[in-house]
Amino acid sequence: MKALGIITEYNPFHNGHLYHLRKSLKTTDADYTICVMSGNFVQRGNPAIIDKWNRVKMALEAGIDLVLELPIAYALRSAEYFAYGGVQLLNQTGIVDKMVFGSELGEIEPLIEISEILADEPTELSNLIQEELDKGVSFPKARAEALSIYIPNLDTTLSTAKVKKTINNPNNILGIEYIKALIQTNSQIKPLTIKRKGADYHQTKIKGKITSATAIRNTILKDQSLQDIKELLPSYSFDILKENIRLNKGPIDLENFELPILTILRRTSPSTLKEIEDVTGGLENRIKDAANQATSLLELIDLIKTKRFTQTRIQRILLHLLLGLNKSTLKGFDKAGGPQYLRILGFSKKGQKILKTMKETSKLPLINRVANHYKSAYPADSLKAKMLAMEVKATNIYSLAYNNPKYRQGGQDYTQPLILKN
Repeated sequence: MKALGIITEYNPFHNGHLYHLRKSLKTTDADYTICVMSGNFVQRGNPAIIDKWNRVKMALEAGIDLVLELPIAYALRSAEYFAYGGVQLLNQTGIVDKMVFGSELGEIEPLIEISEILADEPTELSNLIQEELDKGVSFPKARAEALSIYIPNLDTTLSTAKVKKTINNPNNILGIEYIKALIQTNSQIKPLTIKRKGADYHQTKIKGKITSATAIRNTILKDQSLQDIKELLPSYSFDILKENIRLNKGPIDLENFELPILTILRRTSPSTLKEIEDVTGGLENRIKDAANQATSLLELIDLIKTKRFTQTRIQRILLHLLLGLNKSTLKGFDKAGGPQYLRILGFSKKGQKILKTMKETSKLPLINRVANHYKSAYPADSLKAKMLAMEVKATNIYSLAYNNPKYRQGGQDYTQPLILKN
């Protein structure tokens, strides 16, 4: 059984994702595809534009065989932890032998070379990173600059220009984190990369038939008729998205949570804010001051962000606060090896064969019905129960953003059936 692993968000599934999937299958000659997908909140600090079950439908229609959920404890964190959580889930299936990710570079060897250095970060490099951080820049920029200084002094074919070009591109960075996680977990999974096709990751406006998910989401939020994006998504993906908007179950955006976030911030003390991951260097006071001054979410973020504290980082902090994710609990999961279970969101007929094999090979419990496991299988204070409880809470809060009140009921992680494709 040759199984391909993909870590993704599909927010929403578009032509670029379809290109990546088809190219990955051709490159690996895989028999089966397992996708680890973020749930209702995604890595850049936003709610997903439509819920996780409808995005699972998109993935299965595209040809994915099995969709596993990346727990919120990893889906809504920095690239390092997002990658670690996804890789650990693929590791624990016991059947994935290759994973493929998209990158701006499209070459695996330079990414591996940089990953090997970062996986066992030498003191000299750590010191260089700290020197850059002391200049007030963000961690990604500090690390990129430090690497461009450090690596060319080694016995390597990587030039300063090559390092800078590689480490300053978002998909390259995420790819490096995937490989680093594979190294640190002694994984047997082989990493491969495919050069990204079409618009840049940060592209905010539509450009060509393969464009960024950001541009697609921006267009949807401005014009829910969807006419401008019809050619940018496979027909099944477009139809699912259109139906959710017709039902007033989307599109969901961070601004849907504007008042709850401002309310929580205004009643939260700086000392409590310090318990949220990534709140460092006195940021708690800056957040608190901004919360009392701002009258909107956009104004709040604008008042907080700096060169060091990026908008994405701030948005993740705000959502951690909204969802009740605190630093100590997240670190507890990390120390315990990451995700504590393999939660199945959906599968195809071929996916049934994968699950049958995984019952023998998986090193983590398989969850297909949350009620069965959360209510009876785990002690209430176990890490498994805590991680699952976070997921239930995240969905409960996400559902409050629906314009149609009929869909706002809580407990949907208990009642929503698996998504099956014949």
